[in-house]
Parts: sequence; structure tokens; C-alpha cells
Amino acid sequence: MKKVLPLILGLAVLLVACGPKATPTMDAASVNATALAMAYTMSAQTQAAIPTATATTLPTATFTPPPTATIMSFPTLASTATQPPAGEGPCWHSMMPDPPGRKFIARIWNTNKAPVSGNVCLYQDRSGNKVTGVVGISLGRNADTILSLPQGCYSAFFWINDPKTPSQASGDGLCANNADKWTFKIGPNSVIMLAP
Repeated sequence: MKKVLPLILGLAVLLVACGPKATPTMDAASVNATALAMAYTMSAQTQAAIPTATATTLPTATFTPPPTATIMSFPTLASTATQPPAGEGPCWHSMMPDPPGRKFIARIWNTNKAPVSGNVCLYQDRSGNKVTGVVGISLGRNADTILSLPQGCYSAFFWINDPKTPSQASGDGLCANNADKWTFKIGPNSVIMLAP
């Protein structure tokens, strides 16, 4: 028995050493950034589903002038411009994958010492195809990513996921009008666009 026990232990150690490696897991910052992005998205979708309060006023007595003779009346066209209902508009849906039209190279650059999560929204298409929508982005600290996006004007909003001092950064009127490389620079409180 004394000779068999070390042999069994040696075989057990060899079999365990030859087993499959553990699967890698996400780091805590990535899990936190993903959870925050999902929570804010769910909150925005819930807010969009809530009916808006419409102010109703009672009619008041007004002076009505006596009728006047009209010589000729011309037909008029009614205006068709309307405000989109709540939950609709250019920044309420995801941008289609590989949208058509003229594109530019976009570098999304996080200059913060904490991970960020948020989006850039194309609200005015200048590529000629009326493309709009949101691209969601999560970046680690001091990280960047390169995207190919349609030319046009963008707004951007990011949550800086710093556990000590969380904050938000946003920017609007970020317009790209050629195919060069434009940079969205995410700072501690603002997002700016750097020209090529």
C-alpha cells in the first residue's frame, strides 16, 4: 500500500495539470461599465414609454368681429412639419450597420483615468442618405477605438465611471464634412471634436 499511494498521487497531479485551462473573465471595470450602460438605456426606454402630460386649457370668451366681405379666397396648403412624438427622432434608435453614403474615419478617444460608456448620435446626415442613429461605445481608461461613420453632425454623451468621482461628459454640434480622420475627445466634462 505504501508503494501504491505515491503512484496514485503522482497520477492525480499529472491528470489535473493536463486538464483544460480556466476561461478568462471580464475585469470589474468592464462589468461595471456594461451594467451602467444597460441601466441607463433601460431607464431612457422606460422614460420614453411614459405618456407625456398635455396641458389642456378651457376656452375663454373672445371678441368676435362682424363678418366682412371677402373678394376672393385662395386655397392654402396646410403645413406638414411636426415634432416627432416622444420616443422617436434621430437619437432614439441604433444606427444601421455599415450605413450607405460618404463616410469619415472617427477616433473615439477617452482621455480620462476611468472607463467610460455612452454613445455618439448622428442627428444630421451630410452623406446624402438621410441616415441617423446612435452608436453605443464603452472604453477603458485612456483608451480609444476607430470607427467608420457617415459624414454629418453628431452629439455625444458619456458616463465617466470613476468610482471616486463619477461624472458625465457631453458635446453637440460635432460635425465632420470630409473623409479625413476626425477625433471625438472625451474629457472630464465635455466631448469635443478635433479636426484632422
